[in-house]
Formats: sequence, structure tokens, C-alpha cells
Amino acid sequence: MPELFKHLSVAQMAALFCLSALALTWSGVFLFQRLMHSWIHGRRNANEMVGLTLAAFAALYGILLGLVAVEGFQDFSAVKDVVSKEAATLAALRRDIGGFPQPISAELQEELRAYAREAIDAVHPPPDIAQNPHSSSPGLDALFALVMNFQPKLKSEEMIQTEAFTRLNMLVEHRRYLISAGEDGIPSPLWWVVCLGGVILIGLMWLFDMELHVHLILSSAMGLFLGSVVFLIAALDNPFNGGLTVSSGPIESVLKLMER
Repeated sequence: MPELFKHLSVAQMAALFCLSALALTWSGVFLFQRLMHSWIHGRRNANEMVGLTLAAFAALYGILLGLVAVEGFQDFSAVKDVVSKEAATLAALRRDIGGFPQPISAELQEELRAYAREAIDAVHPPPDIAQNPHSSSPGLDALFALVMNFQPKLKSEEMIQTEAFTRLNMLVEHRRYLISAGEDGIPSPLWWVVCLGGVILIGLMWLFDMELHVHLILSSAMGLFLGSVVFLIAALDNPFNGGLTVSSGPIESVLKLMER
């Protein structure tokens, strides 16, 4: 996602895309009527050829938009699913930690609460700061150190320690996936193709020969719908900043349970 979009709300993004498409459509219609109408429709009306070209191009462009929109929605759903899995792992780890003897159990619980707060912040990182999926997490480092330094005396404690390591490794995987998802998204060249295709589609609408008010109505409908679809793709492209964002609610619910 372009950096500009990460600073916009859903309403601002919707207004930006829809109004930009509408402005481009209307300005093109008026300019075409004044400057190019006689050139395109000089000796004979070219509406039929324009319509055929528009239909063929709209079909190809519609397929492209559909594939990009589906990919964006799948990525968004996958991130939402990982956030839920991270919350479930935190809840399970909280139960495992309860099996450690005191005082290490209390220390682990405190560090787990600290990591839960860190995980909530990671779901909505600052848009201007690049996230490194391989960077260390203070909360996870503290949890690993405590579990690793624990010397089990009973078979049950050894089993709990092993299970705790498994849960912690799952948290590492979830954390790296979420940070990577925030930096990934639709490649810039594909964004250029989407924008270029939208301009061409609107440009073909300019070429029709019809009454001005009808031309404006039809072109506006096409422009608004096109702007809405591109807005949806842009909103889904970054699940953490800008547009539609993944909720940290599952992790917040687990944190509230830990703080009781």
C-alpha cells in the first residue's frame, strides 16, 4: 500500500478514491465534448466501435480487479485468523504457567501480561516506522529466559516446561507473520497497472457520442463504482494501518483475563 493511504481513515480513503474517479470522469467528458468530439465522430458515429472496445477492456480489467480484491480479502482474513490464534496461544500459555511452582509462576505471569500488551501494540504499529519480523521481542526474550532457567524436579514440571516452550515458539511464529504481513501487500507495479487500467476505462467512457446529461450520468456511475472497488482493495491491502484494520480485541480479552 502506498504510504499516503496508511494515514487515512476508511471514510477519507473512500472519499479520495470515489471523488477522484468522479472528478476525472466529469473533467474528461467536458473536455472531450469541446476538443475531440468532431475528431472521433467526424464522418460517422463511432459509438458501436467504442462500445465493443469498452466491453472487451472492461471484461479484462474486471477480471484483474476481481483477482486482486480476492487476494486482498484472503490476506486480510489470514491476518485476522493469526491474531485469534495468538490470543488462543496466550490463553493456553497462561494455563500452562499456572503449573509452575512459585515464585517463578508469578514472574512468568507478569512477563506474559507484558508481552500481551506488546502484542496489542504490534497489531497497530506506527505507520512511519518499519517493522522487522526478525527483531527480538523483550517480552518473549524474558519468557524464554525464565522457562529455560527453570530446573524441573518432578516429571509433571518437566512436561509443563516442554509445553511452555512449544507455546512460546508458536508466539514467535505468530509475531513474525503479523509483522511481515504489515510490510507486505499488493506490489507497487500491480498498483500502477490497476490505476492505469482505471484511467483507460474511464477514458473510453469519454468517447461516446450522446447527450451531455446522459453522458455524465453513465460515466459517473462507472467512475463511482470503479473508485469504490479500488478503494476496497486499498483498504484491505494493509490490515494494520489505514483503511480496514484488524482488531486486537481477542488479545485484549485475554489480557483482561490475565489481569483479574
